[in-house]
Amino acid sequence: MPNPEIDNIYASIIIFLLSFSGCIFNLLAGIVVLKNPILKNAFGALCFSHTIANFGVLFVFCTWVTPTTIIQYKYTELTFGKILGQINILFWNACCYSHLVISSNRFLTISMPTKVSSLFNYRNTCFIIAFVWSMAIGHVIPYFWRETCYVAYDPVSWTWVFGDTPCGYIITTYTDYYTSVAIFVVMSTLDFSTFTMLVLYRRKSHLTSNDETRRRRRVEIRFFTQSCLQGILFFYEVFNFYYIVTLNTNQWFVFMTSTFAWELCHCLDGLVVVIFHFNRSFLRKPGQVTTVFSKASENRSNKKH
Repeated sequence: MPNPEIDNIYASIIIFLLSFSGCIFNLLAGIVVLKNPILKNAFGALCFSHTIANFGVLFVFCTWVTPTTIIQYKYTELTFGKILGQINILFWNACCYSHLVISSNRFLTISMPTKVSSLFNYRNTCFIIAFVWSMAIGHVIPYFWRETCYVAYDPVSWTWVFGDTPCGYIITTYTDYYTSVAIFVVMSTLDFSTFTMLVLYRRKSHLTSNDETRRRRRVEIRFFTQSCLQGILFFYEVFNFYYIVTLNTNQWFVFMTSTFAWELCHCLDGLVVVIFHFNRSFLRKPGQVTTVFSKASENRSNKKH
């Protein structure tokens, strides 16, 4: 026979372990981006912004969702809980748009190698990152009408719940579901196009490429592979959150396909960056440059991307 108190403890442990480890992974990812010289470019800056968004989501889970689940706090739908829900959605949308611009960066780097350095120069990259966060802020503006438009964590069901109001329906359906699906479709189209171009290039490169060109292409393929893996994680989250979760009403099933899937995506997102770009030399050498995108790096990226 199910024991609600024991189940709450188990759910709390899962939420905490995922969110805490995810925060660590994304902190490490941020450090790796800052220290790795091949990421002193637009791609690195976009990854760093994405890592901040991942950390924000997981920090809310770690500091708010975990304790309220343990103690079964009954007042999560008060103003403070709604504000944290708004912040969580802000970071989530920043992640969504970050996926899109990272895929765009990879597509343009492969399709327009001679022009991409001017398209993704320091100034334009700052504008792109500002666009990502501006769109994320735009998505949460309706949440300032907290009586009718809100999302709050429900410690009883271990899930985030949107307000059961007409406004709640609109933000759930249009600014959350449709936007996430549209971003995934565009991102997947860009990634597939990039993959196709890489395959075609590989067939011709044996006859036309020198060693330096092939070296740069290997770096670009590595960046693209990272982007694809993060895109797969994004698909896993969206597919679970909007479809799989509807197939069963069991509390643990709903939890694993919504809250757990949400956390897991952002947790592994940071781990992917660490795996692809971590170098043990980072532990031995003090960081000399901590800017994500410097003028000097922009000049170097003109030669690479």
